[in-house]
Order: sequence, then C-alpha cells, then structure tokens
Amino acid sequence: MVVFSILTALAVARFRAMKERGYLAEMKTDLGNLRIAEEAYWADHGQYTINQALLDYRTGSRVTVTLTTTDPFAGFDAEAIHVSAPGVICKMYVGRAAAATPSGEVKCK
Repeated sequence: MVVFSILTALAVARFRAMKERGYLAEMKTDLGNLRIAEEAYWADHGQYTINQALLDYRTGSRVTVTLTTTDPFAGFDAEAIHVSAPGVICKMYVGRAAAATPSGEVKCK
C-alpha cells in the first residue's frame, strides 16, 4: 500500500507539471501567431495595430492576449495569460529591444 501511495504521488506531480507546460506552450503559440499576424498587418499598412479585430488572428479559448504600443510605427508589446495558470505571464516585444529581450522572443515567468 505504501509503494502504491508513493507511485501515485509521483504520478500526480508529473501530471501537474505536464499540464503547466501545456499552458505555457499554448500562450507561447498564441503570441507567435500574433507576431505573424502583426507582421502581415504591418506589410499591408506600414504600422502595427493594437486592435486584434483587425488581425487575422484568434487566441486559444482560455488565453487572454493584451497588446500595447507607444508608437505603432516602431513596434508593439504583447502579454498573454492563461486562465488555468494564475501568476504566469508570457511577454513579447516586437520592433524594439526591451529589458534585453530580442525582438519577437517570448519570455514567460
């Protein structure tokens, strides 16, 4: 019985870690798809947009993406949060360096 309990505890911990990696992957994928949609918009209009309705882009059902920009001609910032991963935020900066993060790279913490 003790061995079974230990194995169950290990399995539950690994399952939780796997779910969290899945949430991160979903947020990173949504931000990557956003980057592609923004670059397509920029190619057509010569500037970025923070209006997601103007982009050919949809997020995952449980991911919320927020776009901000101070200069739509220079770049944009985006952050994603997942309903099932409270406290975890993925961020991406495009068009300019911010906090030593290369343009377009997604960082989560």
